[in-house]
Amino acid sequence: MPFCSSCGSQVAEGIAFCPSCGAPIQNVAQAPPQAPPAAPAYPAQPGYAPPAQYPPGYAAPPGQYPPGYAPPPGQYPPGYGPAYGPMPGEKSPAVALILSLLLNGLGQFYNGEASKGVIFLIVHILLIVLTFLTLFTCIILIPFWIYGMYDAYTRADVYNRTLRATGRPPW
Repeated sequence: MPFCSSCGSQVAEGIAFCPSCGAPIQNVAQAPPQAPPAAPAYPAQPGYAPPAQYPPGYAAPPGQYPPGYAPPPGQYPPGYGPAYGPMPGEKSPAVALILSLLLNGLGQFYNGEASKGVIFLIVHILLIVLTFLTLFTCIILIPFWIYGMYDAYTRADVYNRTLRATGRPPW
């Protein structure tokens, strides 16, 4: 659509006068659109191009990719997978397990679950006292102790997965 040369408003095709200002519209032949200029060709920088082949007398090692090429997605050399180091604030499941091995409830404290840690610690101490009074409660103490270690380990893992996924601690 053409534009008025006086006021700049857009006017319909075939109109002789601008409806906004009344100035006569001059028909200007529009030039065909031009292609954008091509990007300039820069000379190759020395030392940045991958070598075309291995030096004479040397063959590529079997199972490796030529220089300048990466392995296909999902295929990494052994020990070089897409693993990342620990995020700041991650909890070690092994440390949580060892703390709960020493005294049930300490692993829960380490994971940041203070109320659960207090409950586990009180129940564990009560079961130890009852075990010394009667040997029958030992049947309850050992499974509870094992469950406390399992809970501390798995909750540390849940904590880490949530921290990696959201970037903030889950509790």
